[in-house]
Amino acid sequence: MRLTTEQRRLLDGHGDAASKQAMAMLAAVGGAMGADALIPVASAHIVLDAFAMGRPGADWVVSLAEQGGRFVVPTSINAISYDRSAGTVAEVDGHQSRMLEACQAMGAVPSCSCNPFSQGIAPSFGQHVAWSESATTAYLNAVLGARSNREGATAIASALTGLTPRYGMHDPAERLAGAWFEVDAPLREASDYGLLGALLARRAGDRIPVVTGLDDACSEHLFGFAASFAISGNLSIFHIPGVTPEAPMLREALPDESVRPEKIGPADLAAELARYERGEVRAVDLVTIGAPHATIQDIREVVSLLAGRRVKPGIEFTLTTNCSNYEVAARGGLLRALEASGVRVTADRMCFGCDLGAGKFSHRAVLATNSLKAALSAPGTREVETCYGTTRQCVEAAITGTWTPRGQEWN
Repeated sequence: MRLTTEQRRLLDGHGDAASKQAMAMLAAVGGAMGADALIPVASAHIVLDAFAMGRPGADWVVSLAEQGGRFVVPTSINAISYDRSAGTVAEVDGHQSRMLEACQAMGAVPSCSCNPFSQGIAPSFGQHVAWSESATTAYLNAVLGARSNREGATAIASALTGLTPRYGMHDPAERLAGAWFEVDAPLREASDYGLLGALLARRAGDRIPVVTGLDDACSEHLFGFAASFAISGNLSIFHIPGVTPEAPMLREALPDESVRPEKIGPADLAAELARYERGEVRAVDLVTIGAPHATIQDIREVVSLLAGRRVKPGIEFTLTTNCSNYEVAARGGLLRALEASGVRVTADRMCFGCDLGAGKFSHRAVLATNSLKAALSAPGTREVETCYGTTRQCVEAAITGTWTPRGQEWN
């Protein structure tokens, strides 16, 4: 991989120690991925996951700040492990706080959200960026038309240097579609788009898909679609003609005219729902909404569905959002309405905080959610079973304590 004179100087230590570490990471990753050069990035989005990184990760991030590291491009931060509206609640949060404070000292914006787009943090079409968190990467590539690979710790290295290796999503040829899926089924709820995202990722495999038939998708639908698409596969982009900026027409995303559409109909979505929903009435213990973080529109919908009713005693109903939307909801009276109904609203926390159902039930807890990302993640990170469905189903489960299945008919 070719390096400029200045890049080579940083790699050789002619700068602060943090920049040298960052250049070494980028050079190693770029070499492994066959990149020919490092290119400038306009921004970075970094994940500071205290559950995964623990004390060693926190020590490393803090050391970067102590060694003089400073972020040279606008840098936002992903959701963290605790509720910043309530303070820290567990030992792991001490590591989280140290990492957050160190990154702020280096110049990061404490956005603390897996949905920074709802805070107005969004790259522009054509910009090269370095973003961690798989769902944000899929959304920014597919919906915004920016360019980023699915970064990990390299996003911190990019924030420190303003550079990233040129490979993958930074190469126009690597962004072209290789499969076409035509959706012919009614999609009315955000949860429907979540199902479609997961189904699409599995069917596409390693082929970048172009999807037609999604004429009515709004931002909230596409947030969830991108999240389930990303967690169910390894791709960093999909194309929706008329939505994806670089693909206003089908053949601009899929130039190979020999590729014919694969159909996705009502039966396919019903079968996908059956993977996550057992189709039986069940008692629930936990209800969670907000993965990705709830937007103001999402919060308004929950308030409307609650209609002043209270959550059943013994049921924990948590709505997770970011600090910006939390403050807007507080000023607009939405937070007061939710808390009056018995909903716990958290700011900046990951959808699964360290206290999720911990030691509170004598049985394996049942979690209801409208997020397929949450439904897929929860069993692996917490001792819970999940029910997946619409926001209305989740609200009713919180009120009655009972999950009522949607049924397998898709009409």
